[in-house]
Amino acid sequence: MTVGLAIFDYIPVFLFALTGIILMRDLYNKLSKGAFALVAAGVIMVLVAGIYKATWKLVYTLGAADLYLLNDAFLPIQAAGFLLLGIGLVAGSFFRQGKGKMYAIAPLAVVPQERGAIVFIIFMVLGYLGFCGSMTRVAVRMKKWLAVILYILSFVLLMGMGYLGSREFGNDGLMNWVEEGVNTAAQICLLVATLNLHKAGLAQKESL
Repeated sequence: MTVGLAIFDYIPVFLFALTGIILMRDLYNKLSKGAFALVAAGVIMVLVAGIYKATWKLVYTLGAADLYLLNDAFLPIQAAGFLLLGIGLVAGSFFRQGKGKMYAIAPLAVVPQERGAIVFIIFMVLGYLGFCGSMTRVAVRMKKWLAVILYILSFVLLMGMGYLGSREFGNDGLMNWVEEGVNTAAQICLLVATLNLHKAGLAQKESL
């Protein structure tokens, strides 16, 4: 792991931040209070987790300290964040929304990471599937086929990144760059797809 790779790790975090901001602005007037709260909480948690991970890498590679708690917190926070985001978008795109509705039921298991990593991975996969699946459904309704393809591709790429991350390449610089490249590509697909829907009128109430 190098300083350059650690700095590069902030790029997908920044890209996801842009996607999250666009989604929250466009969906605010269409989601129930509960669904929007889940989406907003999920976006914030994913961003915090990404910043934690990138900051741990940067500080560690600079030789300043090993802030291992930031690294340990990454998976549980990001997994829970994606799960909340996925649930919020599924509720918003598959169920009728209204001012009085509160779709905000999201049970989370508190599991020690060393024993329950698989649980957090399942949360992440289900959450990202709910995220991409819901937005793909919206894209189909809006007949934006580029966005449909990009949301599906983003899911495939993130699953590929997860597989690469599970391989523990250690000091293999090339494979670490490949992993980061796949993650960044997934976030680019997500951002471009969301921008495509934004320009097509995602903010309009009838888009859902």
